[in-house]
Amino acid sequence: MATERVFDATALEEYRQFLLELLEELENDVIPVLREGTLSRAPAFGSAPGAAENALPEYLEFHAATWRNLQYLRGTLHGLTAALADAAAGTGEGDFSAYLDFMGIGEDA
Repeated sequence: MATERVFDATALEEYRQFLLELLEELENDVIPVLREGTLSRAPAFGSAPGAAENALPEYLEFHAATWRNLQYLRGTLHGLTAALADAAAGTGEGDFSAYLDFMGIGEDA
């Protein structure tokens, strides 16, 4: 029994709003803490022999990777919300069908 998939503009807008809220939280709460807040400075690594020499490079690598990943996530969220806005404007229904076909869940699949 095949079920027909239809474009649901209301669900699309709800999802777009959800992504915008995530983006706002990321930009207002998470990124500032890493950029200029408590996580912008390396912690004290103690006085054990070699602690600072070993822990500091590891921390700096972790901080850089986390910053990069947050920026990638930020870009992805911006891209998703823009694509969803295009779809809501009416240009996306064909794209939605193409997506369903690509995923193997379209009517022809």
